[in-house]
Amino acid sequence: MHALIIANGLLPSLEIVNVLVNYADIIVCADGGANYARSFGIKPEVIIGDFDSISISTKEYFKDVKHIVITEQNSTDLEKAISFCIYKNITSVDIVGSFGYRIDHTAENLGCFKKFGKQVQIRMLDSVGALTMIQKEIQIEMVVAEKLSLIPLERCTGVTTKNLKYELDNEILELGVRGGISNEAISSQVSIRVESGTLLLYRFYEADSYKNKWR
Repeated sequence: MHALIIANGLLPSLEIVNVLVNYADIIVCADGGANYARSFGIKPEVIIGDFDSISISTKEYFKDVKHIVITEQNSTDLEKAISFCIYKNITSVDIVGSFGYRIDHTAENLGCFKKFGKQVQIRMLDSVGALTMIQKEIQIEMVVAEKLSLIPLERCTGVTTKNLKYELDNEILELGVRGGISNEAISSQVSIRVESGTLLLYRFYEADSYKNKWR
């Protein structure tokens, strides 16, 4: 089972969102994300959160949709939505609207990779590209000169890459110390390995090798 979560931040284009809608088995709105779903003509199966962001008119508009009100404030609305998906045994989620407007929300939402990344496969998408978490080691197809970024959410040890312009060999990446923004592929086959820590991979839609895979 695959889910699309619509959060209450900046959404990518309607074209991108519609592709994700068609791919999803279930659509979940995190509170105010329902306002965007309504404006995009998307009907979710579930709206979940503390309901402080959804408008009264949207709540009424989706009155036949399942509403799950969780008032506790120890988790964000997005975290509530991801937890719901895990409870429903969903194995992968695409998330739109997790970035933008407020940097505190953006930072907190990135933490969802660390909090839930070993329980469900998470992909966060914006208008430019898609962000995923590297689980130990990945092999990816790229085109020469295609860019990617490695973003450590914490101290990441044993980071090793193959066929990138700026190679890493059992090295350490750490937020605020050393990152991996805008590296480049030098071959069609790239590998990235991390021994410990939460390491994210950001790829761009326009790359020929990724145009269809992100869908």
